Amino acid sequence: MSNKPANNIQDLQYFGEFGGVNPSISDSATYTFLHAKTMLDTFEGHAEGCYLYSRHTSPSNLYLSEALAAMEFTETANVAGSGMGAITSVFLQVCGAGDHIVAGRTIYGGTYAFLKNFAPKLNISTSFVDITSLEKVEEAITLNTKMIYCESISNPLLEIANITELSKIAKKHNIILVVDNTFSPLIISAQKLGADITIHSLTKFINGTNDTVGGVVCGTREFIDSLRNVNNGAAMLLGPVMDSFRAASILKNLRTLHIRMKKHSENALYLAENFEKKWFKSCISRLKKP
Repeated sequence: MSNKPANNIQDLQYFGEFGGVNPSISDSATYTFLHAKTMLDTFEGHAEGCYLYSRHTSPSNLYLSEALAAMEFTETANVAGSGMGAITSVFLQVCGAGDHIVAGRTIYGGTYAFLKNFAPKLNISTSFVDITSLEKVEEAITLNTKMIYCESISNPLLEIANITELSKIAKKHNIILVVDNTFSPLIISAQKLGADITIHSLTKFINGTNDTVGGVVCGTREFIDSLRNVNNGAAMLLGPVMDSFRAASILKNLRTLHIRMKKHSENALYLAENFEKKWFKSCISRLKKP
Protein backbone atom coordinates (compact mmCIF):
# COMPACT_ATOMS: atom_id res chain seq x y z
CA MET A 1 0.00 0.00 0.00
CA SER A 2 1.27 3.46 -0.92
CA ASN A 3 1.86 6.15 1.69
CA LYS A 4 -0.27 8.47 -0.45
CA PRO A 5 -4.02 7.93 -0.05
CA ALA A 6 -4.79 9.26 -3.54
CA ASN A 7 -2.48 6.62 -5.03
CA ASN A 8 -4.21 3.90 -3.05
CA ILE A 9 -7.54 4.85 -4.63
CA GLN A 10 -6.12 4.93 -8.16
CA ASP A 11 -4.29 1.61 -7.68
CA LEU A 12 -7.59 -0.18 -7.07
CA GLN A 13 -9.18 -1.07 -10.40
CA TYR A 14 -12.27 -3.25 -10.78
CA PHE A 15 -13.60 -4.18 -14.21
CA GLY A 16 -17.12 -5.04 -15.25
CA GLU A 17 -18.04 -8.65 -15.93
CA PHE A 18 -17.89 -7.93 -19.69
CA GLY A 19 -14.64 -5.99 -19.49
CA GLY A 20 -16.15 -2.58 -18.77
CA VAL A 21 -13.78 0.01 -17.36
CA ASN A 22 -16.16 0.38 -14.40
CA PRO A 23 -17.40 -2.58 -12.35
CA SER A 24 -20.84 -3.91 -13.15
CA ILE A 25 -23.61 -2.75 -10.83
CA SER A 26 -25.08 -5.54 -8.72
CA ASP A 27 -28.83 -5.04 -9.03
CA SER A 28 -29.87 -7.72 -6.55
CA ALA A 29 -31.27 -7.77 -3.04
CA THR A 30 -30.67 -11.48 -2.47
CA TYR A 31 -28.10 -13.99 -3.68
CA THR A 32 -28.11 -17.70 -4.47
CA PHE A 33 -25.84 -20.53 -3.31
CA LEU A 34 -25.08 -23.75 -5.15
CA HIS A 35 -24.20 -25.53 -1.91
CA ALA A 36 -25.72 -25.26 1.56
CA LYS A 37 -22.30 -25.27 3.20
CA THR A 38 -21.30 -22.14 1.26
CA MET A 39 -24.32 -20.36 2.68
CA LEU A 40 -23.37 -21.48 6.20
CA ASP A 41 -19.77 -20.29 5.68
CA THR A 42 -21.06 -16.95 4.39
CA PHE A 43 -23.22 -16.49 7.49
CA GLU A 44 -20.12 -17.12 9.59
CA GLY A 45 -18.08 -14.64 7.51
CA HIS A 46 -15.73 -17.29 6.13
CA ALA A 47 -16.67 -17.28 2.44
CA GLU A 48 -14.87 -14.68 0.34
CA GLY A 49 -16.76 -13.40 -2.69
CA CYS A 50 -20.16 -14.63 -1.52
CA TYR A 51 -23.07 -12.43 -0.51
CA LEU A 52 -26.13 -13.05 1.65
CA TYR A 53 -28.40 -10.06 1.35
CA SER A 54 -27.76 -6.50 0.17
CA ARG A 55 -28.57 -5.13 3.64
CA HIS A 56 -25.38 -6.93 4.68
CA THR A 57 -23.27 -5.94 1.67
CA SER A 58 -23.16 -6.27 -2.11
CA PRO A 59 -20.42 -6.36 -4.77
CA SER A 60 -20.96 -2.67 -5.62
CA ASN A 61 -20.83 -1.62 -1.98
CA LEU A 62 -17.76 -3.77 -1.38
CA TYR A 63 -15.84 -2.09 -4.23
CA LEU A 64 -16.54 1.33 -2.74
CA SER A 65 -15.75 0.16 0.80
CA GLU A 66 -12.38 -1.23 -0.24
CA ALA A 67 -11.45 1.99 -2.04
CA LEU A 68 -12.34 4.09 1.01
CA ALA A 69 -10.47 1.74 3.35
CA ALA A 70 -7.40 2.07 1.13
CA MET A 71 -7.75 5.87 1.24
CA GLU A 72 -7.95 5.88 5.04
CA PHE A 73 -5.28 3.18 5.64
CA THR A 74 -7.67 0.82 7.43
CA GLU A 75 -8.14 -2.92 7.07
CA THR A 76 -11.64 -2.56 5.69
CA ALA A 77 -14.75 -0.35 5.69
CA ASN A 78 -18.54 -0.44 5.57
CA VAL A 79 -20.63 2.00 3.54
CA ALA A 80 -24.04 3.26 4.68
CA GLY A 81 -26.98 5.04 3.14
CA SER A 82 -26.02 8.36 4.75
CA GLY A 83 -23.37 9.96 6.91
CA MET A 84 -25.72 9.79 9.89
CA GLY A 85 -26.33 6.11 9.16
CA ALA A 86 -22.60 5.51 9.52
CA ILE A 87 -22.18 7.74 12.58
CA THR A 88 -25.11 6.43 14.61
CA SER A 89 -24.18 2.82 13.83
CA VAL A 90 -20.78 3.39 15.43
CA PHE A 91 -22.26 5.02 18.53
CA LEU A 92 -24.74 2.20 19.03
CA GLN A 93 -22.22 -0.55 18.32
CA VAL A 94 -19.73 0.78 20.85
CA CYS A 95 -22.03 2.18 23.56
CA GLY A 96 -24.89 0.81 25.60
CA ALA A 97 -27.02 1.87 28.56
CA GLY A 98 -24.97 3.66 31.20
CA ASP A 99 -22.08 4.50 28.89
CA HIS A 100 -20.64 7.97 28.30
CA ILE A 101 -19.14 9.81 25.30
CA VAL A 102 -16.87 12.85 25.21
CA ALA A 103 -17.60 14.80 22.02
CA GLY A 104 -16.56 18.06 20.42
CA ARG A 105 -18.92 20.97 21.07
CA THR A 106 -18.97 22.13 17.40
CA ILE A 107 -19.71 18.84 15.65
CA TYR A 108 -22.19 18.48 12.79
CA GLY A 109 -25.73 19.43 13.81
CA GLY A 110 -27.23 16.02 13.11
CA THR A 111 -24.58 14.27 15.20
CA TYR A 112 -25.05 16.79 18.02
CA ALA A 113 -28.83 16.32 17.93
CA PHE A 114 -28.48 12.52 18.10
CA LEU A 115 -26.15 12.66 21.09
CA LYS A 116 -28.05 15.45 22.84
CA ASN A 117 -31.65 14.41 22.23
CA PHE A 118 -31.84 10.77 21.14
CA ALA A 119 -28.99 8.91 22.85
CA PRO A 120 -30.29 9.81 26.37
CA LYS A 121 -33.40 7.74 25.57
CA LEU A 122 -31.01 4.78 25.55
CA ASN A 123 -29.29 5.99 28.73
CA ILE A 124 -26.16 7.02 26.80
CA SER A 125 -24.83 10.38 27.99
CA THR A 126 -22.48 12.85 26.31
CA SER A 127 -20.24 15.66 27.52
CA PHE A 128 -19.71 18.31 24.85
CA VAL A 129 -16.33 20.02 25.27
CA ASP A 130 -13.91 22.33 23.52
CA ILE A 131 -12.08 19.64 21.55
CA THR A 132 -9.11 21.98 21.05
CA SER A 133 -8.51 21.97 24.82
CA LEU A 134 -6.83 18.69 25.74
CA GLU A 135 -7.25 19.53 29.43
CA LYS A 136 -11.03 19.88 29.08
CA VAL A 137 -11.24 16.65 27.11
CA GLU A 138 -9.40 14.69 29.79
CA GLU A 139 -11.36 16.34 32.62
CA ALA A 140 -14.63 15.18 31.01
CA ILE A 141 -13.64 11.50 30.97
CA THR A 142 -15.36 9.32 33.57
CA LEU A 143 -15.23 5.66 34.54
CA ASN A 144 -18.15 5.08 32.13
CA THR A 145 -16.60 6.83 29.12
CA LYS A 146 -16.30 4.55 26.08
CA MET A 147 -15.38 7.01 23.35
CA ILE A 148 -13.86 10.34 22.40
CA TYR A 149 -15.64 11.63 19.31
CA CYS A 150 -14.36 14.53 17.22
CA GLU A 151 -14.27 15.94 13.72
CA SER A 152 -10.83 16.47 12.23
CA ILE A 153 -12.07 19.83 10.94
CA SER A 154 -15.43 20.62 12.46
CA ASN A 155 -18.58 21.31 10.46
CA PRO A 156 -19.20 24.20 10.14
CA LEU A 157 -16.93 26.23 12.49
CA LEU A 158 -13.68 24.62 11.27
CA GLU A 159 -12.16 23.89 14.68
CA ILE A 160 -9.17 21.58 14.20
CA ALA A 161 -8.72 18.57 16.47
CA ASN A 162 -5.25 17.49 17.61
CA ILE A 163 -5.83 13.85 16.71
CA THR A 164 -2.38 12.68 17.81
CA GLU A 165 -2.79 14.05 21.34
CA LEU A 166 -6.42 12.96 21.58
CA SER A 167 -5.27 9.45 20.67
CA LYS A 168 -2.79 9.49 23.54
CA ILE A 169 -5.55 10.49 25.96
CA ALA A 170 -7.85 7.76 24.60
CA LYS A 171 -5.18 5.08 24.97
CA LYS A 172 -4.33 6.29 28.48
CA HIS A 173 -7.94 5.75 29.55
CA ASN A 174 -8.46 2.59 27.47
CA ILE A 175 -11.24 4.13 25.34
CA ILE A 176 -11.52 4.54 21.57
CA LEU A 177 -11.05 7.62 19.44
CA VAL A 178 -13.56 8.07 16.62
CA VAL A 179 -12.82 10.77 14.05
CA ASP A 180 -15.25 12.19 11.49
CA ASN A 181 -12.94 13.14 8.61
CA THR A 182 -15.65 14.44 6.29
CA PHE A 183 -14.10 17.88 5.77
CA SER A 184 -10.56 16.67 5.07
CA PRO A 185 -10.34 13.53 2.90
CA LEU A 186 -6.79 13.05 1.52
CA ILE A 187 -5.64 16.09 3.55
CA ILE A 188 -5.72 14.38 6.96
CA SER A 189 -5.16 10.65 7.47
CA ALA A 190 -6.75 10.16 10.87
CA GLN A 191 -5.61 6.54 11.23
CA LYS A 192 -1.97 7.50 10.85
CA LEU A 193 -2.46 10.09 13.59
CA GLY A 194 -3.94 7.56 16.00
CA ALA A 195 -7.69 7.29 15.34
CA ASP A 196 -9.32 3.92 15.99
CA ILE A 197 -12.29 4.48 13.68
CA THR A 198 -12.66 6.99 10.85
CA ILE A 199 -16.05 8.11 9.54
CA HIS A 200 -17.06 10.12 6.48
CA SER A 201 -20.24 11.60 5.19
CA LEU A 202 -19.72 10.77 1.52
CA THR A 203 -22.31 13.41 0.65
CA LYS A 204 -19.76 16.23 0.86
CA PHE A 205 -16.27 16.24 -0.66
CA ILE A 206 -15.92 12.54 -1.49
CA ASN A 207 -18.94 12.36 -3.81
CA GLY A 208 -18.64 16.04 -4.62
CA THR A 209 -21.59 16.50 -6.98
CA ASN A 210 -24.50 17.16 -4.58
CA ASP A 211 -26.56 14.38 -6.10
CA THR A 212 -26.56 11.66 -3.47
CA VAL A 213 -26.00 10.98 0.23
CA GLY A 214 -23.84 8.30 1.76
CA GLY A 215 -21.58 7.41 4.66
CA VAL A 216 -18.71 5.10 5.53
CA VAL A 217 -17.07 3.62 8.62
CA CYS A 218 -13.38 2.72 8.20
CA GLY A 219 -11.69 0.53 10.80
CA THR A 220 -10.31 -2.86 11.71
CA ARG A 221 -11.77 -5.97 10.16
CA GLU A 222 -12.87 -7.06 13.63
CA PHE A 223 -14.88 -3.89 14.22
CA ILE A 224 -16.43 -3.78 10.74
CA ASP A 225 -17.38 -7.46 11.04
CA SER A 226 -19.06 -6.64 14.36
CA LEU A 227 -21.06 -3.86 12.66
CA ARG A 228 -22.27 -6.35 10.03
CA ASN A 229 -22.89 -9.26 12.38
CA VAL A 230 -26.30 -10.77 11.61
CA ASN A 231 -27.11 -11.23 15.30
CA ASN A 232 -25.93 -8.01 16.99
CA GLY A 233 -24.38 -5.70 14.41
CA ALA A 234 -25.77 -2.15 14.42
CA ALA A 235 -25.22 -1.66 10.68
CA MET A 236 -26.90 -4.97 9.90
CA LEU A 237 -29.85 -4.71 12.27
CA LEU A 238 -30.61 -0.98 11.96
CA GLY A 239 -30.38 -1.23 8.17
CA PRO A 240 -28.72 2.05 7.04
CA VAL A 241 -28.15 0.51 3.61
CA MET A 242 -26.51 2.15 0.59
CA ASP A 243 -27.99 0.94 -2.68
CA SER A 244 -25.69 -0.38 -5.40
CA PHE A 245 -26.40 2.42 -7.88
CA ARG A 246 -25.29 5.11 -5.43
CA ALA A 247 -22.19 3.10 -4.53
CA ALA A 248 -21.23 2.81 -8.18
CA SER A 249 -21.76 6.54 -8.74
CA ILE A 250 -19.67 7.56 -5.73
CA LEU A 251 -16.90 5.12 -6.71
CA LYS A 252 -16.58 6.84 -10.10
CA ASN A 253 -16.54 10.29 -8.50
CA LEU A 254 -13.84 9.10 -6.08
CA ARG A 255 -11.43 8.94 -9.04
CA THR A 256 -11.35 12.73 -9.23
CA LEU A 257 -11.20 13.40 -5.48
CA HIS A 258 -7.47 14.20 -5.47
CA ILE A 259 -7.93 16.80 -8.20
CA ARG A 260 -10.89 18.40 -6.47
CA MET A 261 -9.24 18.49 -3.03
CA LYS A 262 -6.12 20.07 -4.52
CA LYS A 263 -8.24 22.83 -6.07
CA HIS A 264 -10.27 23.30 -2.87
CA SER A 265 -7.00 23.75 -0.98
CA GLU A 266 -5.62 26.22 -3.52
CA ASN A 267 -8.84 28.25 -3.33
CA ALA A 268 -8.75 28.25 0.48
CA LEU A 269 -5.13 29.41 0.50
CA TYR A 270 -5.90 32.18 -2.00
CA LEU A 271 -8.79 33.45 0.12
CA ALA A 272 -6.81 33.25 3.36
CA GLU A 273 -3.84 35.15 1.92
CA ASN A 274 -5.99 37.87 0.39
CA PHE A 275 -8.16 38.28 3.48
CA GLU A 276 -4.95 38.61 5.49
CA LYS A 277 -3.64 41.28 3.10
CA LYS A 278 -6.88 43.23 3.34
CA TRP A 279 -6.88 42.92 7.12
CA PHE A 280 -3.26 44.12 7.24
CA LYS A 281 -4.00 47.08 4.94
CA SER A 282 -7.04 47.96 7.04
CA CYS A 283 -4.87 47.99 10.19
CA ILE A 284 -2.27 50.22 8.51
CA SER A 285 -4.89 52.69 7.28
CA ARG A 286 -6.34 52.94 10.81
CA LEU A 287 -2.91 53.62 12.26
CA LYS A 288 -2.36 56.42 9.74
CA LYS A 289 -5.56 58.18 10.69
CA PRO A 290 -4.98 61.18 13.04
